Amino acid sequence: MSPEVPGAPPPKKQNILVWILSGCGVVIVLIVIVAALGFRAIVKNMHVGPDGTVDMKIGPMSMHSGKPQDVGLPVYPGIDPANAMGVELTMPTGTNGTQTITQAIYSSKDSVETVDEWYHENLGAEFIRLDAGKNQKVLGDKAFPVPNDFGAISYSTKRGDTRYAVTIHAIMGTTQIKLMRSKPPTPAGQ
Repeated sequence: MSPEVPGAPPPKKQNILVWILSGCGVVIVLIVIVAALGFRAIVKNMHVGPDGTVDMKIGPMSMHSGKPQDVGLPVYPGIDPANAMGVELTMPTGTNGTQTITQAIYSSKDSVETVDEWYHENLGAEFIRLDAGKNQKVLGDKAFPVPNDFGAISYSTKRGDTRYAVTIHAIMGTTQIKLMRSKPPTPAGQ
């Protein structure tokens, strides 16, 4: 005997595939909504200047990019000034206050070896040179270390509480040179 009622339509079978696809659809919609809200929050706190500078502030962290700043290190004379850029990042550290890291980024058509030789001759004796692929030092503090470029030749030193680094490596047919300075954390409230 069949449990079906005579004359009634057969029982509907639930389509598992429909449930899976609808669940995936809901997840995708939620991801799109979260991404849109995150993008809106970033764009709301970003200002692009007429000269191409970008200023962004998210909470207590800020970033400025545009023309390179003088970071207190010599600039290789064979750079392409039209493609030079700079970035300054200010961020809170866990316990030490505010940390500022400044980078000036240049490119040159000269070889990595030529640029390396120039920096070897023009940086002070206090700079430690590390070959590409060696265990690179970090620039920053323990709360927010900024690694040097892996695969780059690097020079680094510490003058007082300020750290300096130069990294040199080949990228897309040119030699990229990054000059970096990490100022000591400013205690909170100053």
